Amino acid sequence: MNETEYGLSKKLWLECFPEDGEYFVEHYYSTRSKPEYVLGAFEIGEAAPVSMMHIIPVMMRFNGIARRIALVAGVCTCPDKRGRGLCTSLFDKAFDIMSERGFDATVLQPFDPAFYERFGYKTFIWRKKVAVSADKLTNIGQTYENISPDPAALARLYSDAMRDHDGCTIRDEAYFSSFIGEYSASDAVLYVTENGCCAGYADGNRLAVTELFYRRGIDPVLLLPAGFDEYVYPVSVLCGSPPGSGTAIEPFSMIKTLKNDIVIDPCRCFGFDRY
Repeated sequence: MNETEYGLSKKLWLECFPEDGEYFVEHYYSTRSKPEYVLGAFEIGEAAPVSMMHIIPVMMRFNGIARRIALVAGVCTCPDKRGRGLCTSLFDKAFDIMSERGFDATVLQPFDPAFYERFGYKTFIWRKKVAVSADKLTNIGQTYENISPDPAALARLYSDAMRDHDGCTIRDEAYFSSFIGEYSASDAVLYVTENGCCAGYADGNRLAVTELFYRRGIDPVLLLPAGFDEYVYPVSVLCGSPPGSGTAIEPFSMIKTLKNDIVIDPCRCFGFDRY
């Protein structure tokens, strides 16, 4: 896309994903994506796309090796233009672009796994969400001191937490500068300690956790910030079951390999990483 098309594509994102809100979209477009990362479909003579996807270059670790990955996000089509094969055309073009740019694989987090299976994606990370009420937890938000978020410190903490896991993005200080900005929204919560980080969004007295990473040996429940009646957070299916009512196991991340030398070991893959 060019700059004009890129700016106009924000409207399509908000139309298809209204739950994200304007703050998130503006932040995502200014810090995570770029015009050259977005592939769009247009009606003749129009600058606003009717279908699009973002192809974000990231580094991810598989079998201990850092690989160049095409992260697909924001796949959407105008509601009145669906059923015309626009997404299929975009994916056909996208796979050519990914190969030209030298990506080793492409990864996404699906809204409908069956939809993406049509294009060769397979689930490699599963997770479940757990809901727990505050009255079942002790010492919540009181065990570790909340500290001011620092991009460099968060990058070191994240690297330490994820070093033995596959399927996680490799994040640097610049990423966490953007991360802190994202969780500066009015409904966002960012709770950082020396031992871990919890980030999410408040919905009244309920906190929906979207990021939870921590040092080895730390009980993640103790990283939940006090002040909410209920917490919903993701748990890897390889982890033990914490207190609360768990939902069914669900696909979290899908992958399509573009090179044959990538080894996927589900026992090393971690399902907490929000791309």
